[in-house]
Amino acid sequence: MKKTFYNQLNKQSKEIAILNLIRECGPISRTKIAKVFKLSAATVTKHVNGLIKAGMVKEDGWESSTGGRMPVLLKIIPEATYSIGVDLGGANLRVVVVNLESNIVAKITKKTNANEGRDKVLQGVIDAIHEAIELSKIGKDKIKGIGIGISGLIDHQRGVCLYCPNIEGWENVPIKKLIEEELAIDTSVEDSSRAMALAEHWSGVARGIDNFIFVNVGVGIGCAIFIHGKLYRGVGGIAGEFGHITIDEAGPRCNCGNYGCLETLASGPAISRRARQAIKEGVVSLIEKLAEGNLENITPEIVVEAARRGDKLAFNIMEKTGEYLGIGIANMINIFNPELIVVGAGVSQAGDILLEPLKRTVKARALQLSSSMTNIKVSQLGDNAGALGAAIMVLKDIFEPSLDVIE
Repeated sequence: MKKTFYNQLNKQSKEIAILNLIRECGPISRTKIAKVFKLSAATVTKHVNGLIKAGMVKEDGWESSTGGRMPVLLKIIPEATYSIGVDLGGANLRVVVVNLESNIVAKITKKTNANEGRDKVLQGVIDAIHEAIELSKIGKDKIKGIGIGISGLIDHQRGVCLYCPNIEGWENVPIKKLIEEELAIDTSVEDSSRAMALAEHWSGVARGIDNFIFVNVGVGIGCAIFIHGKLYRGVGGIAGEFGHITIDEAGPRCNCGNYGCLETLASGPAISRRARQAIKEGVVSLIEKLAEGNLENITPEIVVEAARRGDKLAFNIMEKTGEYLGIGIANMINIFNPELIVVGAGVSQAGDILLEPLKRTVKARALQLSSSMTNIKVSQLGDNAGALGAAIMVLKDIFEPSLDVIE
């Protein structure tokens, strides 16, 4: 399969394929590269020399040998180039600068201030990117590109945010064009759930898994679908609106206009709303004490903390949240039969308090054969997942050859 793949690529793409192998398996010798692609030593040497000349790869030590000359090992040069990742959410703005090995070398975190409107939020993004570049002490000429993940409906091809429900005035925003005009750096725009999924595929719990679904549970709820190692976007580029499947048609009204969407029942704001409502109705709970008597201070984090301390209301809210998510995920498992479901973003940090009722519900509702094939895991990438994934969007173009010729 590797041999067929390699033979169908042009010269430049063949070098990229070898570069990606060094990224995935390095340090690695020329001999092993030749074995993977079934190439002659001369052919591998020619392409590796091109990568060394381009400043992307270096020789780094020797591989142990049972006899004869020890093979020289090759590895990526992390400082060869950098990318910037931006995660623009309804609550927080995160910007990272990463090197060629996708390690974070600088990070900026700020409040989005979503209620300030389109222009101020956009200026905040631009200012944060400038700050991150300054903090990294890297010249702009070393930056390959900027990736931006946004929680909303995205036209990835044009780089336009069609609609962002959590940021006031964000409709049809040509963010790619605006950022490129301001910073003169190539920019890509993607849905934040897909950006997070890319991070999982490259360096998270989904590494090496080509059929998985990433579920993003934060201020909103979205998902990204990987099929055969590729993101599935749908005919209009907006596939993955997991938060807008109907769970309870008699449930609360959603921002989309429908009633009982998963997002109205299991997102971060939904958790806070249910806690406030119960306390207003007279339920005594540790949640109120942790919120210092101000119900507007109630956050999902407070509810989770109260649940961990044994508070009955908080425990019941998280139990129900897990069940709601489990219903939606069971449906996804029945449709896509994935190898893995990754649950990420803010609410996922509740851990087993959320995961146990979720898994229990999936087991009860999904087809047994499908659910038995699917693992469910919580992301380990934390708050950096969205920004890291956005930066990886840029690196991905460096390491992956064009697949247009691949059948």
